[in-house]
Amino acid sequence: MIIIRRLAPVFALILAVGGSAKDLVVAADGSGDFKTIQAAVDASPSDSTTRTTITVRRGTYAELVVVSPEKKNLTLRGEDRRGTIIAATNNAKLNPRRREMFSAEADDFVLENVTLHNTTPKGGTQAEAIRVRADRVILRDCDFKSFQDTLRLDGRVFVRDCYVEGDVDYVWGGGTVYFDHCTFHSLYNGYLVQSRNDAAHYGYVFVDCTLTGAPGIERYVLARIEPVRFPHSHVAFIDCKIGSFLSPVGWTLDKAPGAATVGPAEHVRFWEYHTSDLAGHSLDVSSRLPASRQLDEREAAAMRDVGHVLGGWKPRENR
Repeated sequence: MIIIRRLAPVFALILAVGGSAKDLVVAADGSGDFKTIQAAVDASPSDSTTRTTITVRRGTYAELVVVSPEKKNLTLRGEDRRGTIIAATNNAKLNPRRREMFSAEADDFVLENVTLHNTTPKGGTQAEAIRVRADRVILRDCDFKSFQDTLRLDGRVFVRDCYVEGDVDYVWGGGTVYFDHCTFHSLYNGYLVQSRNDAAHYGYVFVDCTLTGAPGIERYVLARIEPVRFPHSHVAFIDCKIGSFLSPVGWTLDKAPGAATVGPAEHVRFWEYHTSDLAGHSLDVSSRLPASRQLDEREAAAMRDVGHVLGGWKPRENR
């Protein structure tokens, strides 16, 4: 290990030009191959056809991490989900061009068993814990924390057994995303989802997920969208449990700036199936936004089909 650390610059150069890789270890105390996550990511092979795994040992890493597009087939795995923490402050005020704390831009990237915490305080503008701009990305067994815009997901993404907290639009973007058995905790009044997908793709699908809220929340909806700008917004909740903090209307349509009315919303796809309270009792959905719809059993089965939602990609086979 000592030899590897001393040769780290040469090692990184070899990998950068397509050499073979070994799995890497990050440890803040110097007992691994690298002390920082970014150094290990930079040293991983470019355009690899085989998977490289970076194991991050317990500790708190105050970093802004970028997994650039050429770092394909990379897994970043924490040693301890709540003991391996990437925590730093970044937001639109500090860094308008890259306000997220963690950037995942490489196809076939996997992040698991780690906590990402953008420490921007409430009211500190848009501050993603992670932004994904890639295809076939898996986020698994992770905690994501921020306030505004915690997750921005663009591309095809599979999210399983994760915890996400925030307040305003804290799941958003233009991707197609399947959330499986995830928990979402809302901290203040606001909105969970803003989906900006196009007509040809699904947006954000939540299956067997749980939505909880902090005490004192008075106004909260599942999703909002401005249909004049994003007429095909798609969000679906299938067999999800939701706390009493949710407003009965469930969903919101926003007016365009300066408009007197919301505008046509016939193509907006706000869907639910068998929504229940946290105890498993069916919720009264009779006051839901008229533009939303309750699915039938056949339609709900299609939303449960991972490959159908994600355009033929079946990430559960890639564990």
